Amino acid sequence: MPKRTRTPSPRGSGPGKRQGREQRGKIVHTSLYLPDDVYERLREAAFKERRKIHDIVLEGIGMALRKREGRR
Repeated sequence: MPKRTRTPSPRGSGPGKRQGREQRGKIVHTSLYLPDDVYERLREAAFKERRKIHDIVLEGIGMALRKREGRR
C-alpha cells in the first residue's frame, strides 16, 4: 500500500501547534473506538501507573508489531 502524503501547512497555523513544545518526528493522528470496559480498564491502569493512556496503547501496539515481525 503506498504511503499517504500530506500537504504541509504553513508554520504556526492550524490546531495542535502549541508554543514551547519541541517538534517530534512525523506524527499521524488516528482515532480508536474502544468498548467502554476496555477504556475504563486502560484509564484505571494509566492512573495507577501514573502514565497516559496514549503511552499504554503505544506499548501494546509495539508488542503486537514485534509479535508479527517474527512471522514474516
